[in-house]
Amino acid sequence: MFNQLNSYVRAVSGAVARLKADTSGAALVEMGMVLPFLIFLTAGGIVVQDAIRVTYLQSKAAYTVSDMVSREDNFIDSGYFDGMDSIYRFLTNNSYPTELRMSTVECTADCADQAQRVLEFCWSESTDGLTDLTNAQMIFYADRIPLFAEGDTLLMTEAFLDYTPWFGDLIISAQTFDSIAFTRPRLAPQIKFDTGAIDTDGNQIIRDCFNN
Repeated sequence: MFNQLNSYVRAVSGAVARLKADTSGAALVEMGMVLPFLIFLTAGGIVVQDAIRVTYLQSKAAYTVSDMVSREDNFIDSGYFDGMDSIYRFLTNNSYPTELRMSTVECTADCADQAQRVLEFCWSESTDGLTDLTNAQMIFYADRIPLFAEGDTLLMTEAFLDYTPWFGDLIISAQTFDSIAFTRPRLAPQIKFDTGAIDTDGNQIIRDCFNN
């Protein structure tokens, strides 16, 4: 009986030893553990790279549109603005919803002093979904507007893009990218805006800067 028990113990020990020595399937188990991490890391890299690409594209599109308008030597109207909005969408590949707003800024006093200068919006035009700016909202922009001389004007172009990342909110959340570009009019003291309306005297109603 002792010999039978001893034989049984040796058989079990041998089976355990063979099981420990058998590495078949170990690589498959390890791959199963690492693969989800590799997939997540690859997806994260793709999403972040795409977000950076879209941010750069959106910023360059905003400056391009602003530069195009700054070269006008007279006034623009709603049709012209809609055309700039279409160009902005085209430059961002029509990949995501976009919005555009343009405003002309004038400095009327203390223009060399960032804190004391007096800034005004001469006119503002925006796409659906945005509101035209008024002087009451200047406090939100004064720190971002660069110094410029009294009597000069700046064209301020704000561009927005509603970005939805690949794979939803798994890596980064959906967000709105925004860029703001300031450009001096190149061929005229200011860019005026034709409202398309007529006053009681039959004249066009043009929105412009009072001191220009």
